Amino acid sequence: MATTVNARAGERSSGRVTVSRPVWKAIGTASLAGLAVAGAYEAVVRAAGVSLAMGPSKAEAEPVPTGGFVGFTAMFVVAGLLLALAAAHCARRPGHTYARVAWSVVAISLALPFLPAHMAGETRVVLALAHVVVGAAVIPTVTRALKRHCR
Repeated sequence: MATTVNARAGERSSGRVTVSRPVWKAIGTASLAGLAVAGAYEAVVRAAGVSLAMGPSKAEAEPVPTGGFVGFTAMFVVAGLLLALAAAHCARRPGHTYARVAWSVVAISLALPFLPAHMAGETRVVLALAHVVVGAAVIPTVTRALKRHCR
């Protein structure tokens, strides 16, 4: 059985999943903000001269392509959208559930920069920090929207 989230009445009733316009606007705004933050962060990192080369060995290391931060962020924005919809649909406290799961995913994602065999230490730190910076730009906005409109 699906659930309809009625933002005005703050009720749940049987039917198909719907999410109010303010929640969609908040998710869209947060997503765009996350992409902008990722792009700005990448520009600052590149301007600072941080090597973004990684690979299985030093000889095979290649730099992260320009716009790579934004592309990677876009993939997780889609995942975050699906997570927000699932929380609105299934969770008793969707904002709380979304925040806990989203920050857990960010914490787990901190391991990703440590997977390539060859990468400078500063690059690993910069990439790990990127996950936290983008998460801080997106997660609180979506959490507030879910708390406000999915009671």
